[in-house]
Formats: sequence, C-alpha cells, structure tokens
Amino acid sequence: MTGVSAKQNTVRGVVSDADGPLVGVTVAVVGGQTATSTDEKGSYSINAPVGASLRFTFLGYLAKDVVVSSNTLDVTLDADDTALDEVVVVGYGSQKRSNITGAVSTVDVEKTFETRPITDVGRALQGAVSGLSVSTPSGDLGGDPTIRLRGVSGSLETQGGASPLILVDGVEVPSLSMINPTDIETMSVIKDASAAIYGSRAAWGVILIKTKSGQRNTKTSINYSNNIALQKPTTTPVIAGGAEGARAGLLAQQRTNPSLTGYNNLGTRYDDYAIEKMEEWERLYGGQNLGLEMVEGRDYEVKDGFLYFHRPWDAESMFMRDFTPQQNHNLSITGGSDKVNYNAGFGLVSQSGILKENPDKYNRYNFNLGINADINDWLTGFAKVLYSASDVTKPYSFNGDVYEPIFYMYRWPRNFPYGTIDGLPMRNAITDVQQANMNVRTLNMTRISFGGQATIMEGLTLDADYTYSQYLNRFDINGGSVTGWDFWNKTAFDYVTYTGATHDRARKERSMSTRHVANMYATYDKSFDDVHNFKFMAGANAELAESDNIWGQRLGLLDQSYPQLGLATGDQTTSSGASHWSTLGFFGRINYDYQNKYLFEVLARYDGSSRFNKENVWGFFPAMSAGYVLSQEEFMDWSKPYLDFLKVRASWGSVGNQTVPPGLYLSTLSQARTDWVIDGVNENTMATPTIVSQNLTWETVTTQEIGIDAAFFQNKFNVTFNRFRRTVSDLITGGVVLPSSFGALSPLRNFGEMQTNGWELELAYNHSFSNGLNMRLAGQLSDFKETITKFDGQAQINANGTSSNYAGKMIGEIWGYETDRLFQIDDFIANPDGTYTLKDGIPSQSFYETTTFQFGPGDIKYRDLNGDGVIGVGDGTVENPGDRRIIGNSNPRYQYGFRADFDYKGFDLGFFLQGVGSRDIWAGGDFVVPGWRPAEAWYTHQMDYWTPENTGAFYYRPTDQRQSNTTLNHMPQTRYLLDMSYLRLKNLTFGYTLPSSVMDKAKISKLRVFFSGENLLEFDNLDVPVDPEIDYTVEGRDDSNAFGRSGNDLNTFGRSYPYRRTFSLGLQLTF
Repeated sequence: MTGVSAKQNTVRGVVSDADGPLVGVTVAVVGGQTATSTDEKGSYSINAPVGASLRFTFLGYLAKDVVVSSNTLDVTLDADDTALDEVVVVGYGSQKRSNITGAVSTVDVEKTFETRPITDVGRALQGAVSGLSVSTPSGDLGGDPTIRLRGVSGSLETQGGASPLILVDGVEVPSLSMINPTDIETMSVIKDASAAIYGSRAAWGVILIKTKSGQRNTKTSINYSNNIALQKPTTTPVIAGGAEGARAGLLAQQRTNPSLTGYNNLGTRYDDYAIEKMEEWERLYGGQNLGLEMVEGRDYEVKDGFLYFHRPWDAESMFMRDFTPQQNHNLSITGGSDKVNYNAGFGLVSQSGILKENPDKYNRYNFNLGINADINDWLTGFAKVLYSASDVTKPYSFNGDVYEPIFYMYRWPRNFPYGTIDGLPMRNAITDVQQANMNVRTLNMTRISFGGQATIMEGLTLDADYTYSQYLNRFDINGGSVTGWDFWNKTAFDYVTYTGATHDRARKERSMSTRHVANMYATYDKSFDDVHNFKFMAGANAELAESDNIWGQRLGLLDQSYPQLGLATGDQTTSSGASHWSTLGFFGRINYDYQNKYLFEVLARYDGSSRFNKENVWGFFPAMSAGYVLSQEEFMDWSKPYLDFLKVRASWGSVGNQTVPPGLYLSTLSQARTDWVIDGVNENTMATPTIVSQNLTWETVTTQEIGIDAAFFQNKFNVTFNRFRRTVSDLITGGVVLPSSFGALSPLRNFGEMQTNGWELELAYNHSFSNGLNMRLAGQLSDFKETITKFDGQAQINANGTSSNYAGKMIGEIWGYETDRLFQIDDFIANPDGTYTLKDGIPSQSFYETTTFQFGPGDIKYRDLNGDGVIGVGDGTVENPGDRRIIGNSNPRYQYGFRADFDYKGFDLGFFLQGVGSRDIWAGGDFVVPGWRPAEAWYTHQMDYWTPENTGAFYYRPTDQRQSNTTLNHMPQTRYLLDMSYLRLKNLTFGYTLPSSVMDKAKISKLRVFFSGENLLEFDNLDVPVDPEIDYTVEGRDDSNAFGRSGNDLNTFGRSYPYRRTFSLGLQLTF
C-alpha cells in the first residue's frame, strides 16, 4: 500500500442498501492499491490502518468514502438515481429525465464518439439511437451521411426527406460532418411533437448538440487523444477470368444471334480463338511476374485484321492500395473558477484514400472555444467560437462525375490491357488517374456566438443570444489531357493525347452562405408548497439566411500543369446566383407537475416563413403531453423490491413544414435557345409562364404518441418504449393532369396525406460482479412504415418495380414477379428449326418475347399468380397488376443496435453490433445483371449460369440484356431481389487505463491506451459481393430501382468507392 505508513489493521464489515446486503461492492483504500469485493452475504475484509479512507463503489449506487476508526465498519449505500435525475437538454431549456413527457433519447457521448476511429459524427450515430437512420451512398472520402428520423420520405414533394433539424449550441449546422466528435459534451434527440418549439424546420425532429465549455471550480486540465488507423475495403467486386468472361459474353450474344462467331469490344476481338489463347496464356505464364511491358505474340497479337489481348491483368491491385492510413488528433484545455469556466479544443483528421497513383485524401481541422463568466450577481455571459475547415482532394475524372475512375477500372474484362508498349502506357483507368490534375473541394465554417442570462428575480431568468455563421465552399476543377496507346476500335496502335472541350478546361466554383440567428426567451420556475411545480417559458426566434454563388470556366489550357482561367485561350463561361429565406417565430411552453407524479406540458409556436406568399406566411402549431409516474402511487408499493420507476406518457402536436423550394407561389419564365438559326445565331426565347397556386401553404405534420419509461432492480435495468403515428396532411403534390393543348403543367397544390406508424424499444442493464467486473449492456430496436393514405392519382406500376403514388401505397414498395425456377429442357418441345415450344399446361411468357428473344431452356420461369395461363402485366395498375405483386420494400425495417461494455481493474472491453432486419433493393447495371452489356466485364459471382450441364445454376442462361434492368430474364422478381438485411460488428474496443498510483508520480491524471476496430465483420444474405450498407436512394421516395446510382446513373451499382474496415491504436492522456 502506498500513501499510508501507519500500522496495518484488518477491517471487516457488511455493505448493504435499504433492502439488505449487497454482493460485489468494490472496497478500496483511497490512495492505495489494496482492494476487495463483498461476498454473497455482503461481507468484506481488507487491510487498512486507522485513519485511512475506504471507498465503497457499486454500479447503480452512489460512491461513499468512510474513514477507518476501528476494525469493524458497516456501510449503507444509497441508490444512484442520477439516471432519472439526469438533466436532458430540450427545446430552449432542460428537464430532469424523470419529468420528461415527450420522446427524447440521449446519446452516450463517451462510448459513441471518443473511443472509436471515426471521422464524422453522423456515421457514429448509426445504431446508437432508436428510430434514427444513417445511410451513405458509398465510402467516398468526406462523404456526408444521410440522416433520417422515424421514416425516410417524410413527404412527397418537399426537400430533405425525414431529416431532423441539427442544432449545435442552439443554431443549425448543415452537416454533422463539420463537427469534431470530441467537442461534444451532450447530445439528445427530440423525436415527437415537442420539437414544434423549434418551428417549421423541425417537422422531422431535432438533434440537439451542446459543445464543451468547461466546468466551474475545476483545475485547468490538458487533454490529448489520438488514434492512428489503417483502413481496407470491406467488400469489392471480383472480375471473372478473361476466358471465363469472354465465353459468357459470346454465349450471351449468340443467344440473340446464333450464327455469331465472335464480337468486338473497344477494338478487341472475342471469339473461340481469343478464349483459347487466354487459356493458353494462363497455362504457360500464370503466376509469373512478367512486369508491365507487353510482348507481341505472347500478350497480344493482330490476326486476320483483329486485335487480341491474351494476358490478364490484376487491375484492382494496380489501382488500389491494400491499406490506407488515417489519423485523428485532439487537444483540449479546460477548467474553471467559481466565476468563469472555459474550454478550448483543437482537432485534426487526416485520411488517405485507396488510390495508389495520385492518391486522394481528406483533411479536417476543427477549433472550438467556449467561455462562460459571471459578470455580476445577476448576469452571466458566454461567448463561443466554432471553426471547421475540410478539404477533399482527388484526381480529375475524364469520364465525368457519374463514372469515376474506380467504376471504369471495374467495367472492363480481365484481359483489358494495363501494361506498356515500348515503356509507354495504354489508355485505361489507371493512366487516367496517373496523369490527372488534382481537383480540390474545400468547405469552411466559421461561427461566432455570444449571449447571456439575467436573473430578474427569484425563479425568473431572461436568456438572449445571437449567432453569426458563415460557410465558404470552394471547388477547383482542373482538367487536362491523358496520353496513352489508343487501341479502341483499331488494329494498329497510336500513341495519342486524349482530351476534348469537356476536359481541356479550368473551372472555379465559389459560394458563400451566411446565417443570422437571434433568440430571446424568459423562463419562470416556481413551486408552491413543494407539491405544485410550474415552469413557464416564452420567447422569440428570428433567422435570416443568405447565399450567393459564382462560377467560371474557360477552355483551351495553355499548360495543363497550370489550370487557371487566365492561362486558357478558349471560350469562357460564367454564371452566378443568389437566394435568401427568413423565419420569425414566437413560442411558449408551460410545464406543471404535482409531486413529480402527474406531469403536464403545453407548448405552441406561431411561425412565419418567407417561403410562402403573404396570405400564407403565418402558421400556428400547438403541442401537448402528459405523464403519470405510477411508481409513486401507494398501490404500487408491492412492486418496490424490483420496480424503481414507472411512467406512462402520451403526446400530441403539430408543426409546419417549410422545407420546400422557395418561390413556389411565383410564376416564372425560363430562357432557352432555339434549334433554328437566324442570321447565323440561335435566337433566345422565353417559355410559357409557369402556372402557380396562390393558395399553396404549409404542410402540417401531426404526431401522436404513447410511451413507457421504467427502471428495475435499483435502476440497473431501464426500459423505454414508444409507439407513434405521424400524419403529414396538406401534402404539396402535383395537380391534376391537364391536356397538352393547355400549354403548361398544372400547378402544385396542397392535397393528400401520408402516415408513418412505428415503434421504438430501448433497453439498458448495468451490473457489478463480486470479483470487481462491471458490465453495461444497451440495445435498441425500432421499426416504421410509411403509407400514403390520401392521394389523387393513377395507381400505375412501372417496369422498374416502382409505382406511381396512390392511396394505400407503402413508400418503398417494389413490384415484381414471383420466380418459379429456371426453365429446363423437359419443359419444351424442340422444333426442327432450333426453336422451342412450351408443353401444354405451362403458362406462356410470349408477352415478353421479341423477334430476337424467345424463352427457352435456362431462362427464367415466372409464376402465374392470377391463374390465367399467361404471364402478363394486366392493365398495368395496382388494381390489375397481372402476375406482379409487391415483392419487397427498399425502406429499412427493424433497425437495431446492441452495445456491451466491460471493465475490470483498469482493463476495458466494448463491442457494438448494428444492423437492419429487413431491406430490399432491385438494382441495375452489369455488376448485378449478367449480360447487361455482355461485351464488358463479367464477375466471378455471375459464373454460376445455366448450361445443359449445370441445370441447377443460380443465374439464367447467358443473355444479351440490351442494357436493361427490367426486361427478358431480369424483370423485377423475387429470385434476384437483393436482400440488404445485415448484422455488423460495428466496433470492437479494448483498452487499459494505468492505475492512479503510477500516474500520480508522473503528475498525470489519466493515461489510457486502446485498440479499436470499425466494421470488422458482417453477416448478410447477399448473392453479390457488395457492402450491405450501400444506399443510393434519392430521398428514399419510390426509388427501389435507384440503388447503385452515382450521380444520375443507376448502373454503377457495386462499383463505387468502397466502404472500409478500420484498425486503430489510440491514446487518451490528461494532465
């Protein structure tokens, strides 16, 4: 034992609570290394001298220090009710958790953010909050996740889907990616109608973040943390071998042209000879390191006027790094006196991308400064500065924003040449990256806030604050040219420079947005006779947002190494734009409780928005809620041995939705140029004015909810359950269809209704074992369904599996056929001309046949659902869909997360599981559809296709799908519907905190080292090698066919920037 030099003394005793002895209480000598735990009878024995202090700690109870005065010491511990007494940040104020009557979830900031190798807050929230959906289209550097709360769509025509309002220190930020996770002190999520206090931009809930500002009466401490990580892709495609892919491609094209002996792709010939030579190359040279130089006769040849490439290339390993580095560094200085508290934080994130040549990278720099001070006895003030700067650097894409280099690398067959001739490169995706200029996108956020609180009288305070925010966006697009051997559509090589008007350019984009936010509100808190507790709050909020942008582009670079507008000689184009909006809101809230047992809350907001015309600027939106703490009733005394707290609550409220494009009530003229030329000039014209409705007004979002909060076993086990219904009425939708002779589209109008029904369950359990092991478990599960309940429109089913909006439609539904099986030879009568005729009794699929495609052995056999003997579409409506039915839904269902944390004598271990119980997509492109473009790449997972020798294959007989995701063998159907449900080991962390007895000598308060892994393991039911989290939905609306979309193209599915696994070592140090 250190720090105590008196005579040793054996102390014995029993540790109890109000109900009896406690097992597993940790008993330790303060300032020493001696510790023990109570046994099954609550007894303990420890060596400690008289005058020393013993510390008794047990999960769920308040710690207690007791001075040793004899050899017997019995101690009673008090239950820790801090979970119930926890102060939760709510709209314009805070409340004790036990008194909250709405649906509010809090985030465990330490476990969610501080020990994981994450680069942004949004991704870390995945699975951490019930009802919160976080998705990303790819693993692209600096990618901004999409966050939805209690749904995906929210509405039909409005912007942003069901995205919650994100407030940092009371003011909106456009993206959580701008926030340094280590700057966060608290985070709560308001899900129900109580979000109405924030007005028309909070229709889908609110995420409230409070940044750190230090604590009073604490010494100055310096905190430093870091983690150094390596990342690798989770799942990537595998291109089939050259001969395998060529054989499948040839069979697919012979399907529609039986006399075909070969085909060409980008000047390369594929036929039986090509397949034979590729197989021969593998036998003779496979596995050898032959370098990059290509040898004629061995690696390629020109024969009979055709160009053949025999040699396969491992383009993936040439293009991508196996591991990429990432590092996070954070430094903070915090402390406070009795009158001032402060915090200054600095953060750095540096992340390298997967490209080997001209590597891409992402950097972010954060600074956070907060100061609170007592100006006098009745006035306190604060000031905060928040700064964030990020930049993403990546090579210029010669194939546009839709087709990035990684897509082109995966697009071509295995024998596509990636070598050199005479030391000079071929033109390919790697050459494009090697020779490209770097594009740089930067985003800066600067925010300055100041305000104060005045105590007018006992219980009455007045708060006022003002925030100025500025966002600067800069994007430099630096084009140029690429030089390489050109073999496309040729049999002779030319070493040429490739460029064009769309690439030989410099483009500069600049934009700036500013926002002014002012809040003022008064709060009066008063209790009568210690049983009647009132709190009144009233105030106003005003916001003004302005933005402008300008861009310029010039063609004809003099030197592509200097892509500047002033160093180009071609045509120059410029443009600019500006916009603004403003809101003004008056709000109030009344809270009342009787003996902390009967709880009531009423609030309202009167909101005005510039997005509507003057007759519809203002809207009034009320909300109310009530709670009943049953556990305080005498008739519940029988449950007290195991039930500590039970509250039922209910809420109702409405809020306006102003997330609509501005100026919908204004009739506009659009400019265009004619297709005809007059005097050598394309004349300017003006289109017919748009037709608008002057009655267009707010969508109203009404939420009804019931919930239960309960705590059991000395608050060790906590349960929260919510059941909610959200109704969006007066939907902004398209008007009735007008005849083309009218000359314009019908105006938008308020009509229709959509309803979201769902539930949420949160569980938490804490326990301490007798050996000193502490355990904390937490899980959440939620589900929702979005349904259109009122709509004026035709219920039409589209070929891609989506449908038009109609009353009764569930958002995300996918229509398709039920796959029976693959046709076999025995299903047909073979005709002398080589065609097949279906045997009697088998439903006909001739409706889908063409002059070049008739169903035969190895093709998909669809099921005759309506029993009419013919597979068909009916009249294409929901009422008569033919043999189609709803086969899936693209919305995530049964989202869940589970966290477990353990600590034992300085060691800690935690893991986090996250997943989705149900989600489907109907995807497109040749990665998913075998033969989508049969001349391009085939993939290893597509090699299990039907042949007379492989009749039990997963994929149909190779078919030229003619770049279609919705015809022939690949119409939307159950067999190839992608099951995107998954379970993922999202995080695993193992750490060790050095004991204070060691650290005190070095004057270090805390030193913890840890290993952490992210996205380490996943379980899914996918038949294709794609990460199950991939999500390219456009606002989640009717877009089951758009998964895999990059930009506006849905055919890049599976070949976008990969998600990554992360392995990191970290350090947390406090002085």
